[in-house]
Amino acid sequence: MEEISNQSGGSSSKSSKKPSTAPSNLEYNSVKSNTTSAKSISNNLVLKKLDDDGFITPNDKAEELQNNLTKPKHLYAFKLLIEDLKNKFSSQVLTNLLEALADYTFNHHSMEIVVRLELHLRTLAAVLERICFSKIVLGKELRDKVYNSLAKFAEFHRKTTEVTSRGHENNFRLDQFNPSQDKNDENDFQKRNYNIDFLLIHLRDTLHSLRDDETWFRELFRRIKECLKAALNMPSSASEIPKGIPSILIQLRQGLSFKYPIASYYVDWRILLMIQYNLFILSGDLEINKKIEEMTLMEYFWGNLEIEWANVMDKSILDSQFKSDEVLNELVEVLRNAGSFLNDLVGNEPLALPYTLWFGILDLAQSYIQKSTRKSTYSLCYYLAIESLNKAPSSFIQFKAIEILLHLHNINSEMFSIIKIDFDQYAQKLSKNESTDSSEKFQNLLKFVKEKCHEDFTQLDIHFKLPNNNDEKGKGKGKCLQREQTSILKVIADEMADPISYEPTDQLCILKCQHEVSFKDSKRIKKCPICREEIKDFEIKLLSQNTIHKNLHAKFVEANLQSKDSNQITDNQYDSDDSDNSEVDHMLTKKNKFFNAIKLNSRVSLPSVFPRISKKQHPTYQNIIKELEGKHYEKAESLCKEFLNFFPKSYSLRCILAYIYRCLGNYEQALLYLDKAIELNEKIPIAYYIRGEIYFRQNIYYYAIGHIKYVINNRKSKINNQYIMLGNSCLLYLESQNNYENSEINYAKALENFNIALQKDPNNYLCLKNCAYIYEKQKKYLYTLKVLNKLISINKQDSLILCYYGEILNKLRRYNESIKYFTEAYEIDPENIHILIKKAVAYYILQKYEEALIDLNRILQLNSLNSIAYYYKGLIYFATEDINNAIIAFKKCTELDSNNDLAKMQFYYLKYFTDKNNSKDENNNIIKEINQILNIKDNKSLLFMRCKINIELRRYIRAKLDLDRLFELNNEDLSFVYLLQKYSDFWLHLNEACKINNNNLNKLGIVDKFNVYMFKVKRVYFISNLMNLNKNFNLTDFTLPKFCNTFQFKTHYGIIWKINVKKIISKNHCYVKFTVKLENSNEDNSQEHLLKYEDLLKLEVLSWIEYTPFYYLYINNSKWIQLSIKTNSVDMEIDYVRFMHFHDCYGERIYYYPGNDHLLLHHQTIPEALKDKYFLRREMENLLELKDIINNL
Repeated sequence: MEEISNQSGGSSSKSSKKPSTAPSNLEYNSVKSNTTSAKSISNNLVLKKLDDDGFITPNDKAEELQNNLTKPKHLYAFKLLIEDLKNKFSSQVLTNLLEALADYTFNHHSMEIVVRLELHLRTLAAVLERICFSKIVLGKELRDKVYNSLAKFAEFHRKTTEVTSRGHENNFRLDQFNPSQDKNDENDFQKRNYNIDFLLIHLRDTLHSLRDDETWFRELFRRIKECLKAALNMPSSASEIPKGIPSILIQLRQGLSFKYPIASYYVDWRILLMIQYNLFILSGDLEINKKIEEMTLMEYFWGNLEIEWANVMDKSILDSQFKSDEVLNELVEVLRNAGSFLNDLVGNEPLALPYTLWFGILDLAQSYIQKSTRKSTYSLCYYLAIESLNKAPSSFIQFKAIEILLHLHNINSEMFSIIKIDFDQYAQKLSKNESTDSSEKFQNLLKFVKEKCHEDFTQLDIHFKLPNNNDEKGKGKGKCLQREQTSILKVIADEMADPISYEPTDQLCILKCQHEVSFKDSKRIKKCPICREEIKDFEIKLLSQNTIHKNLHAKFVEANLQSKDSNQITDNQYDSDDSDNSEVDHMLTKKNKFFNAIKLNSRVSLPSVFPRISKKQHPTYQNIIKELEGKHYEKAESLCKEFLNFFPKSYSLRCILAYIYRCLGNYEQALLYLDKAIELNEKIPIAYYIRGEIYFRQNIYYYAIGHIKYVINNRKSKINNQYIMLGNSCLLYLESQNNYENSEINYAKALENFNIALQKDPNNYLCLKNCAYIYEKQKKYLYTLKVLNKLISINKQDSLILCYYGEILNKLRRYNESIKYFTEAYEIDPENIHILIKKAVAYYILQKYEEALIDLNRILQLNSLNSIAYYYKGLIYFATEDINNAIIAFKKCTELDSNNDLAKMQFYYLKYFTDKNNSKDENNNIIKEINQILNIKDNKSLLFMRCKINIELRRYIRAKLDLDRLFELNNEDLSFVYLLQKYSDFWLHLNEACKINNNNLNKLGIVDKFNVYMFKVKRVYFISNLMNLNKNFNLTDFTLPKFCNTFQFKTHYGIIWKINVKKIISKNHCYVKFTVKLENSNEDNSQEHLLKYEDLLKLEVLSWIEYTPFYYLYINNSKWIQLSIKTNSVDMEIDYVRFMHFHDCYGERIYYYPGNDHLLLHHQTIPEALKDKYFLRREMENLLELKDIINNL
């Protein structure tokens, strides 16, 4: 789903100075992102594959990923795994990983390698950080080994930069950083990935700080832990002012002693990393919430960068470029010299690039936006990058600022569409302030960073969205920039807003109830102004926003998001439901006059100065509610409009009027009142909910999702059915799109909301029905049955649910059981033709033809023109060899439904091919008629019938084409071949046509041509072949013959068994063990996969399934492969084992094996066949109640 844009944009009128709490994108509080999200670890395909392969522990996963360091996707998954602090690793695994990453070498130069080198170093840095915060002390030998690797990486980086710069069509040269080159042309540009330079410096200095005799690192960690906890707690004294960032940093640095010199930037850099680590830990332990974690870190980012910016304030743009180039030249030479790189650095401060701390903070910010889902974090990082770009002293900082802005655009291209304008305006500023040369170099740098970002994402198979070039021009561009930046500012203002004054504040207090008040208000109020819970100082968490507020205050004022008088206080001590009606304005005026009197006289209470007022106690208001409860909407409308004349700025009356028009079906008028209500007060959620509910009624599910999601994210919301409404909207949005590309994700979203609703109301019938349908679409049939059981226990007379239960049993091929539920459903609703058809089909599959005919005749009594009933009568007559009646039934079916191609095919087959006296010409004419049926090649049933007809006509070449197409369409399903097995001459022809060499197949027990073809061509080995070797073989414990020279070398295969776990004989000691053994030229190895009681219990009710114990088996020069199965206390049938190329496997261990239903028509289940009855619209549209509105005003 695309994001919903903010229609209002940034307001410039004074009347709307209050920032909106509604995000500019209403669909999700979290922005839809193509980059790493907070759930990227659980969603990462490589890590998910490791889970499926049985690598459960982080140690196991890390060791497996260590074998694939050349693959960017695996390297990225490796980095994600290490960075997740919830994952615990042993010291041995961490040191092994460090050594493996240090040992690695790169053997060629390209843009792809530039990206992979950066990712490699980031992974190395992540491992080293885990070691930093563990109790591991690196030995000197390992530390020096990693030092040496950095020198090697630095030299490779230098050479790769030269190759990529010179190797492109612009013939870029290395003048800027390599003094050996000719420097006549100062405009030459070098394609240098500064991230790598920074990472090399960071890794060097981190290794330096981890010397076994250095103590400052541990001392600093202890101080930060104590200082951070103190900073997040309320001051002990009422008069004490919380410390700002500069004073905290000074306190942390005081008294630190260093045995060895360290780079000047590194202490502050390490402080930031330690603060970030501790915030992660506190958030993970639920001591602070996510907002405190992210906003606190943002405050430290801004606090440190404020100091950096101050150092360049009086300098011109790119003033330090020459110095930066000079140091980089020197640094390259130092890094190339391993001896210099590994020295003890006694008496000399390690060399670092100017503004390394600045770059590092921006790098942390970029990393954070890839993990965060909060728009406020994105917006704050946007301004960090813009301010850094505008103040950039060198291309070193320009590079990082550009990269952040491009990543933000990729996360939300709508919200950050303005970055193209930002880049253009910055280039213009360079032209004015410096020279055309600086502007051109920036454009070259921008082009290179775009290429780099595109390559970053391409190697991870992630789409990267570049800013377009069709933005507004001239004066309109400036207005566009101002408007879009205002919308970004509003997101920040909302996050920093004091809920009493509705304005951004420099310090917020997060109460135990998770509501927020300003620091000043926390000192003078005793109860939460929202939930009235008592406030206790020791339960408050303090969120300092001082530096952010100071830097953005002028922008807030300019954008009309904050008054110039930031000390203005607007208390909500009155009991009005509207914050800005005329009576309240009058009360606020009186408040300013008496405020000093209150301060001087502590006995005077606010209610005594400001009398409580409430429209809800007004007789007219009471009459409106009374009329609404009686559903007298026209009378309520008249009263409400009259009352609105007295309170023209009333939010609540507009919401009530919108509800009235909604009930009257006048949605357009309802939306107009809601627009005005939201304009008056954007923070109260009920207007958004009513608007979302109206969009749902209008089938505009896309907008409904966004509005209801916003309501749920608003902690003040008390609406009963909000999760059900959101689940319904997600479900129907998916159904309305007819695009199932992301169906699994969308079904999961809907299911998540229904499950939340069921926690409060476990018997909610609507929720349970929707959950059952979603589980069916996800093919989680056992879950579907569980939910349907719950529904039946609530209402045993719901024929649709009973029939639905039978349909799911049919999908599991438990036909004997399904008959019971179809019968019960029929007895409740004897005229429901859908139920009768499903019941008749079940009888037909069970070969209970008389019972099936009885039900089909009942259908024809209810509807004599039902073509489906005639079709199944035709199948039954054919099965009982009553050919004449079968022909009559199929003919009648085609007369009633000319689009039933399968009935036509059956009719042609029976009418002509049962007559053995037909001439060749007659048969050819029939084939022509069959071939005129459209889309045969894409219809499994039609294709199967034509294949069968071609075989019987001995048209084997045509039959082979149809057979190949059937295998292509039925990659997961081999059931159709059983119906063709009897045609031995056809299989003999296939063996000859495929030139199959069946030498040595007798040793495998493979005798007949069908089994030869299936094994040699399709790699399917039927267990019945073992009977030819040993008629008394034991199915409970057997080993297949060795398969020699059967498989392609250096290929991954999935091994799939078709099994039927009929019964668990004994719970104790029951198991099924699959074993695969390979003999390679150098080793003899085997793998095992064990099913225990809990696993077998899930399979016992599934009938025939395909089970994949091994679906990533690598065949590398194996002489032979041998499979075996051993069972204990399990009654299990086995049909075959087959080998599929890994890319053809369907990725799940369990595949529900279909029955031989190739002649059956496709029938939808109850929810789709009888959608209007299953998804009752009146139930879905009756989720907004009058009490929801009253209670939320």
